[in-house]
Amino acid sequence: MSIASIASVTAFIDWNSQIHASKPPRHADERQIAAHTLDYVARTIGRVLNSQSSATRYDVTLRLYHGWHKGFEVTDRKKAIINSTSDYELSYMSRKPNVLIRPIVQFGDALIFARNIRLHQRLSCHLPNTLRRASRGDSDFEEKMVDTAIASDVVYEAFSDRSRWLIVFGEDDDLVPPIFVAESIRTNSDGRIILVRTRGGTPFLNLDNLWISP
Repeated sequence: MSIASIASVTAFIDWNSQIHASKPPRHADERQIAAHTLDYVARTIGRVLNSQSSATRYDVTLRLYHGWHKGFEVTDRKKAIINSTSDYELSYMSRKPNVLIRPIVQFGDALIFARNIRLHQRLSCHLPNTLRRASRGDSDFEEKMVDTAIASDVVYEAFSDRSRWLIVFGEDDDLVPPIFVAESIRTNSDGRIILVRTRGGTPFLNLDNLWISP
């Protein structure tokens, strides 16, 4: 009897884009939004990975990127995810027995490869203040440093572990350049690079063999 190969996977998830993609109930609170979106992401990961090979066993780490702090204050959205991951079995949510999703998620405000002296001591992250009042001066808030955090981590992981699969969830074209670089780094290696978004290539961007629809 043959033994299934095992692939280590890191999923880099633009959380805001996945909230929109999962379409949570209109009046859902933050805890419900977190649970609903986690379920959607886990199912999508299971489906995407098995579209590549259903004979492989996958060991998946989730990294979630968003505006997790207003100044130095942890947002209710981050607190809701922490609470939800303690309540739900993420591997079960994938619906695929060959997909293990690790129960402790990582947050992109702590970069994979940045010096510890850059960590905020109380928050244990490199990037506080990623949710700020919009520059136009109204009451809205906007995210900062989210796409560049994903880009930094993707390129580092592409160099550091060339057999690891990297899956990027996000709709923004700003995520395409680091994926192109990661693909080039991984030439002739076993690690795969996958971009999961609703839009494929454009007349300006060739995403052949990189893009998978959720």
